[in-house]
Amino acid sequence: MRPTKRTQAVKKPRKRAVKKAYDTKSPIGRLLKLKYRINDAFNSRQENMGETKSDKTWVMEEISNLRGGGWLSATKMKVANELWSKYGG
Repeated sequence: MRPTKRTQAVKKPRKRAVKKAYDTKSPIGRLLKLKYRINDAFNSRQENMGETKSDKTWVMEEISNLRGGGWLSATKMKVANELWSKYGG
């Protein structure tokens, strides 16, 4: 059954699903969330600024590696978990 012109005019358009900026269950999403926590720590405190900056650099390199088709090894996952607990995870 084909819709008529009248039924086409009456139908409301469907709402599109809003995509999140990142999926919290994917490795990239989790690293992005970690990056945001490191940013908050970097902006709120001034001590250990070099250490926080190096942690952020490491996370950004791993995110770009994953986006380029790489993967996280077990040792890198361990480092990410340590950073997560360090920054209040």
